[in-house]
Amino acid sequence: MEGKGPTVLAVMWSLTALALVLVVTRLCVRQRLLRSFGLDDWLIAFSMIFGLLYSATAAVSVVKGFGQHAATLSNNALEQALLWNMISFLFGIISFALPKLAVAALLHRILNPVRIHRIILWTLVSMITVIAIVNILIYVTMCSPPQGLWKPTLVQAGVAKCRPVDVLVGFATFNGAFSAFVDLYLATYPAFILFHLQMSLRKKIALSAALGLGTVASAVAMVKCAQIGGLRDQSDLTYSTVPLVIWTSVEANIVVIAACMPTLKPVVDFILVKLKLTTLSDQKYPSNSFSQGRVYPKPAVERSNRQASHFKNISEENILDDQEDMHIRRTDEVYVGYELQPNAPVKQNQSFT
Repeated sequence: MEGKGPTVLAVMWSLTALALVLVVTRLCVRQRLLRSFGLDDWLIAFSMIFGLLYSATAAVSVVKGFGQHAATLSNNALEQALLWNMISFLFGIISFALPKLAVAALLHRILNPVRIHRIILWTLVSMITVIAIVNILIYVTMCSPPQGLWKPTLVQAGVAKCRPVDVLVGFATFNGAFSAFVDLYLATYPAFILFHLQMSLRKKIALSAALGLGTVASAVAMVKCAQIGGLRDQSDLTYSTVPLVIWTSVEANIVVIAACMPTLKPVVDFILVKLKLTTLSDQKYPSNSFSQGRVYPKPAVERSNRQASHFKNISEENILDDQEDMHIRRTDEVYVGYELQPNAPVKQNQSFT
């Protein structure tokens, strides 16, 4: 194996392996520890499957000759390398679009945004999904018959007719740019919500960082856009598109990793307890105390024994807690507490709906 093939395999599989470990850990925590498997978990699982298919098909293309200059390959090897490269790109486009749906589902669940923000959130991720599908359709229909995509001899002989490559480059660049914008929105939106909550600045920064790793994916997506021009070099596609293949994998895996990081708090707590850096009692939080004039959300879960069910009750919702195991929940049902004046008759807490 010569050329840039080893580099492609090293980068892709190292990141894919890391993402796979985090996804498996996340799914185990959600299913076995918390008994709470949500839509975002299903979406991240499917995203990981497409990521694995992308890496696997890209690896096959490298074995066939991808990463080497086209002039050094036989016609059969060139055709096989281009065919598997085309197949890998189909999985690659899906692999960086689908995780955004998982991130949106995660944010929807733990932040419970108001209606307007829900509309914006799901509109953006739906648009990137539609754009990705259109990108795939444009790619596979560039030549008629489609075999012209991986058989240059058909194009040279005039048997296959292909549209100008700038059509694909232009739309792929638009897809990449919009993907970067969506990644940035998904990363900054949680910070906007968190910094309007009453919790310590240290915790706000920590939670914003955990939920905002998508900013790295946004930067990677912009770098990837600069590599799309490699598609214009139709005479040496097995070599000129290597950076595009690599950065597509980097973007897809970083989005998956960013989606998993906020869900691993139970694992971190478990490790800290095992290392005796903390104890279960350290995780017990005082109950609410109502203060004058403040309105509190109704607790989402009633607990009879915090210590015994500590790890079961910790989930990604709880990373938003400051002093208690509750996640952000906007509701019209509230408890209002009042401080009593001396000699004033006792009033019961009232519930408004």
